[in-house]
Amino acid sequence: MHGPDFPRPSPEKIEILGRASTATITTIFRKRWNIKNIWMPLKPLHSSMKKVVGPALTIRTVPGRDDLQPIAYVPDTLFPGHPEEAIRAVQPGDVVVLDGRGATNEGLFGDLLTLRVKIRGGAGLVCDMCVRDAPHMDEKDIPIYCKGAASPGGTVFNVDYNVPIGCAGALVCPGDIILGDEDGVVVIPQAMLDEVVEACLVHEDREEFIRQKLEEGVPLEGLYPTGPEWEARFQEWRAARGKTQPTPAK
Repeated sequence: MHGPDFPRPSPEKIEILGRASTATITTIFRKRWNIKNIWMPLKPLHSSMKKVVGPALTIRTVPGRDDLQPIAYVPDTLFPGHPEEAIRAVQPGDVVVLDGRGATNEGLFGDLLTLRVKIRGGAGLVCDMCVRDAPHMDEKDIPIYCKGAASPGGTVFNVDYNVPIGCAGALVCPGDIILGDEDGVVVIPQAMLDEVVEACLVHEDREEFIRQKLEEGVPLEGLYPTGPEWEARFQEWRAARGKTQPTPAK
């Protein structure tokens, strides 16, 4: 079972978001919209793994059950042991997001399933459970954010994909943008993408402005965080650069 496909954002928007940190994104959501429940406390499996950013292709799992295990790998089963149908739907740049119900005693994704995601062009894997084959994962050169590593294989059934899921306490809808770094993973609702992209561009400009003023010897007070006087000067500085109106997202 699966939901409909979703539109992918332009590479330009993904590139802009990729320059931001999860700390920046969570701050933007809290200050502008008072939205806090978009963060997932998941970390990279290996410290060498890079940042991940891309639209979410979601997979929903349910607990396995022994009487149904014999049909878990039968064609067209309703209780798939592997999310192969979901993986076949992955398009280049997608981030596979798995609702693993927080399981830390087993891992669904291992060496081979992760390789399948990479072959399909997936940008990363976000997994609310453990993964297995950890010694081989770093060589896959695909970012993996998860609950850690576990030896036993997954017993869950992968019953749906491209449907809303819960992952590490956050709601993830198909097509939402996923951004992960060393601090964790954030979910950017697809409908808010353009506003968040613009906010990221303003944030970049603000940091450049503050950096310039600090180099000129201006003290931090009123400059960072930006008070009313320096905010007005920042807006003038931006206007001089032709950015008085919101920067159109490509």
